[in-house]
Amino acid sequence: MAGGTRGGKRGQPGVRRLAAVVLAGMALVVAAEGASGGWSDTDGAALWRDTAESLARAGEGERVTLPRAYRFLALDLAGMRELLSRVPLEQEAARGTALVALPHPDGSFQRFRIVEAPIMEGLLASRYPDIRTYAGQGVDDPTATVRLDLTPQGFHAMVLSPSGSWFVDPWRRGDSEHYQSYLHRDRGRADGQEALTCLVQGDGTPAGAEPAPVAVHEAGGEAVAGASLAPLGDTLRTYRLAMAATGEYTTTVCAPNPPAKSCAMAAIATTVNRVVGIYEREFAVRMVLVANNDDVVYTNGATDPYTNNNGSTMLSQNQTTLDSVIGSANYDIGHVVSTGGGGVASVGVPCRSWYKAMGVTGSPNPVGDAFDVDYVAHEMGHQFGALHTFNGTTGNCGGGNRSASSAYEPGSGSTIMAYAGICGAEDLQPHSDPYFHTRSFDEVRAYIVSGSGNTCPVKTSTGNTAPSVNAGPAYTVPKQTPFTLTGSATDPEGDPLTFCWEEFDLGAAAPPNTDVSAVRPIFRSFNPTTSPSRTFPRLQDILSGTATFGESMPTRTRTMTFRLTARDNRSGGGGVDWAATTVDVVGSAGPFTVTQPGSGTTWNAGACHTIAWDVAGTNVAPVSCGAVDILLSTDGGQTFPTVLAAATPNDGSEAVNLPLSTTATGRVKVACSSSIFFDISNPDFTIAASPGNVTVSVTKAGSGTGSVVSTPAGVQCGPTCSSPIPQGACVTLTAQADPGSVFDGWSGGGCSGTGGCNFTAAGNVSVTATFTATCVPLELTNHTVTSSESWEACGIRAGPAFAVAGSGTATMRASTSVVLRNGFSVAAGGTLIVGHV
Repeated sequence: MAGGTRGGKRGQPGVRRLAAVVLAGMALVVAAEGASGGWSDTDGAALWRDTAESLARAGEGERVTLPRAYRFLALDLAGMRELLSRVPLEQEAARGTALVALPHPDGSFQRFRIVEAPIMEGLLASRYPDIRTYAGQGVDDPTATVRLDLTPQGFHAMVLSPSGSWFVDPWRRGDSEHYQSYLHRDRGRADGQEALTCLVQGDGTPAGAEPAPVAVHEAGGEAVAGASLAPLGDTLRTYRLAMAATGEYTTTVCAPNPPAKSCAMAAIATTVNRVVGIYEREFAVRMVLVANNDDVVYTNGATDPYTNNNGSTMLSQNQTTLDSVIGSANYDIGHVVSTGGGGVASVGVPCRSWYKAMGVTGSPNPVGDAFDVDYVAHEMGHQFGALHTFNGTTGNCGGGNRSASSAYEPGSGSTIMAYAGICGAEDLQPHSDPYFHTRSFDEVRAYIVSGSGNTCPVKTSTGNTAPSVNAGPAYTVPKQTPFTLTGSATDPEGDPLTFCWEEFDLGAAAPPNTDVSAVRPIFRSFNPTTSPSRTFPRLQDILSGTATFGESMPTRTRTMTFRLTARDNRSGGGGVDWAATTVDVVGSAGPFTVTQPGSGTTWNAGACHTIAWDVAGTNVAPVSCGAVDILLSTDGGQTFPTVLAAATPNDGSEAVNLPLSTTATGRVKVACSSSIFFDISNPDFTIAASPGNVTVSVTKAGSGTGSVVSTPAGVQCGPTCSSPIPQGACVTLTAQADPGSVFDGWSGGGCSGTGGCNFTAAGNVSVTATFTATCVPLELTNHTVTSSESWEACGIRAGPAFAVAGSGTATMRASTSVVLRNGFSVAAGGTLIVGHV
């Protein structure tokens, strides 16, 4: 698959299973142009109807995709063509867009704003007016993008969404009336579908030719040779694509009808439209079929210039054919599709004479999502400079196919440049997900921005700006302990963003789910989401106590690098950028684990219970977590909205009061207050209904006054109070004296002293709080008193009329005097001795 390959090492084969694609049905509402020149909604939903699959079984066409689950619909194709004929060209989008509602496989509808986005040059399009391609942006889900086409082969759609990509295609070949709507993850393998063989193309430079394409390299996080650090998205790069087809390919895609250029061009248009939809979102790259592309679409395998079942041979055949038929000056990148020979491509070839046509994709079933995404997008990824990203060793991941400088994905990997589904025991999943790994982003960006790939495309401004990404600070965590990374990003245009956290570590090839070294990748990539946070491992794995294949916890001291990639998913040229952070794992600390509540635990609501956890050296350097937060979930650990304790010492236990709500799916989370690591109790525990309330009575005694409050809330006394408290609750009473009084202490309820009164309310409790009055200090001010005034003092505070001359005395200034209530008086200039009266 590359020169580089979807196979790996030069000249060595790799087998890749080719899964059939089942596509999504949809309902349509298109906006019609009004008299004012704008667009107004009209109802097109009647063009689609859910119907019985049995009504379509009488036909003869072959089913090319077999999804596990799908929505079956019938389409009025003529009505669809008429509606889409009113969609504006993307150059006219300023006038408005068409609103198209596609039915999701779950039975709902999602709306998109659509423009016509041609992927054929004008002369070619004029010869095939029944082939139209469209692009759009989600309305109900603004992070979603869509690619549609309408051809003699029927209607097709590809929706890329963080909530799950899905497709629309004819239910079987030759049937343009019936369709399937299905999720990418539900697609199956077609009957009779064979494995796809993938080879790697070597340098093989012809004598006297320019130097062979050089693979883009990166090792240990070093910068890619010639790479630009600038994000992508502000410039759309458009390459002229020549895509040839063998006679065998044409015969297969046209069945059950005779082979013809028109149906082969239709199948090619669907494939290219989908590949372009991915490349525009990921790299702001577009490919447009050249004006005489149909000259290299062949209808007879016996007379075409290709060896259909030999991909390596077809590489040079395609270079020769395109140069002679299309003309080397008339295309920027070339590719050939076939029904055999697997996938093979040279790395880094667009814009380069001698090599730019060296890309082959062959499959017995050369249509649908699997062919378009897993294979063609993969092989073209090699042509644009990307290497394999898997780190597996079994199946086709072995045999020299691994690219050591780009092996950032455990096992088979799951992104476009990985080997999902063809690595046997190390397969993470059956098919590739429709996005590129952050490593592939670096490689392609380097080639199209700083390499030869920047010399031939037409460049146009998109009016878009890539997000600005912040991956957050570095953290230190204990081994074998879950953690959550949270970053952020801003977008100048306010586009809704998606985020993808990926581990970015290289090491020796090794099977997934084992941390056998301190450098190799141990966390797989997952589809981008709308959340800037990712938990390692996945929350569902933490809750179930099992491990997803391709995810393993670090078991030793190591420094892990993580990248956060943000995408604005702008149709017509997406903005993409990334930022990185590190997580230092301390092998001498951890695992940090919650030990109570445990299996079989049932606690009463409202009562006091002890949460316990194994500190495991996390409270000392270098982890240095001094405090933890304790949180409660009542939905099995999906959310933790209730704070049981905040910033409590990380000492291994804490008594907390549960809320009064009941649940059979309780979980407790203990998280470091100053770091990213945590653990969750396992399994679910039960919070049963409280057996009732007990009464806490507080009496206030003594000559003074004050207040008493409680935790949990309930007690708040005037002179006396009596409050209900859930039985079993841990209660803390706190006394506060009023001015002129002091709190002398507690009695009853097992409490004494002047601190907090703490007890467990197993039954009714009576407590007395004693407050004693004190005399109020006399504050002398600049004031001449009369004989009718009297004062009581047990202390003195100096005012502006006095200078304190030692403890308990004050010298009066001239023209002032004071008379105490007991008859003592001091004349101006005298000395007042203050004491208790």
